[in-house]
Formats: sequence, C-alpha cells, structure tokens
Amino acid sequence: MDGIDKRLISILMANGRERLTTIGRELGMSHVAVSKRLDKLRESNLLRVTAAVNGDAIDAKIVFLAIETENMEVTHRIVEKYRHCPRLIMLAPVTGRYNLFAVIVAEDMVSLESILGTCSLRVEEGVRRSEAWFGNAPVVPTFLPIDLAPEKSADSTAPCGFDCKTCRRFAQEKCVACPGTHLYCGSLWLSDTERDRRGKS
Repeated sequence: MDGIDKRLISILMANGRERLTTIGRELGMSHVAVSKRLDKLRESNLLRVTAAVNGDAIDAKIVFLAIETENMEVTHRIVEKYRHCPRLIMLAPVTGRYNLFAVIVAEDMVSLESILGTCSLRVEEGVRRSEAWFGNAPVVPTFLPIDLAPEKSADSTAPCGFDCKTCRRFAQEKCVACPGTHLYCGSLWLSDTERDRRGKS
C-alpha cells in the first residue's frame, strides 16, 4: 500500500460512492487506473467498501462491555462464538485490567439488560468479571456498521447458539429476541413480519 492507495481510501471514507472519474482527477490518474487499484486493495483484503448507518438517527442504544477472562483460550472461544452476532459492532482482545472489549447495540435499555444478563459474553464460562457502560449512539463515529437485515436462522437459535425460544425473559416479553432469529419482534432490525409485508407490496 503506497501513498496513492492511502489517499484513495481517504476519499472513499468521506464518500464511498464517489465516481471513479472524480477520484482519478483528484489523484491525477485515469478512472481505469483507479479501478485497478481498488481491485488490488480488495483482493489483498486491505479494503472493503461498505454501508454504515447513523446511530443517532435510529436512536441506537449502546453498551460498552469490558471482560476479564481466565485465559486466552476462553477469550478465543468467546470471540469465535460471538463473531457473527448481529448486535455486535466491535469485539477486540485488549491488554490491561480487562482482556476483551465489546461494543453492542440494541433498540432499548430493556433489551440491553436482557442481553447482558442472559445471553451475552459476560455470562460465558471462564469470565472472571466484567464491567458495562450504557449510553446512546456515539458522537464519533456517527455511522456504525450495523446489519439491519441479517440472515435469519431456520429456527429459534441465534448465531451464538443461544435458543431464544427457551429464554425466560423472551417468554415474559422482556426481550425482543435475537435479530438473527425468526422470533425477533423488535423495531430496529428487520423482522419476519416486516419482511413478509414488504415482499407482498
């Protein structure tokens, strides 16, 4: 990756839909050369142009979760288990007082309470302690990588393996279920009801 690649990425960060001809003019090259650079960056897994959603505009609720695990094997197991969680914005091994840090999004505080107390990283075996901070959508960055229409499992099992159908809080209507299941009944992610309604229109 050279200086031109870095300038190209900076342009795309400001506007991921910028025309190649416009980028080319700014970089002093043809749109064909820009396209080739983009292809090379993507193929090298150095760049992915993707969509992000304004967290404040959708009134997203965020929890910052710090976890101390017994050892790195536990950390690795948790990372692999929750890698595809639709509520997860970030999951990173860290050093210091804690060794794993997560940023999780939900539609309301009740859902966040359910997530943290019933089916989250902090209740996994091998977690010594955890600390959570609740808040609204972050000021920076404004746009968050939230997949609002994730793939649904064929049953009530979430991507992490938790079965929402057996959850006491879901049965008591204190949780809207995982957005990755057909049971999801919240308003932030696409539900089966909304998907079916849009399909018929």
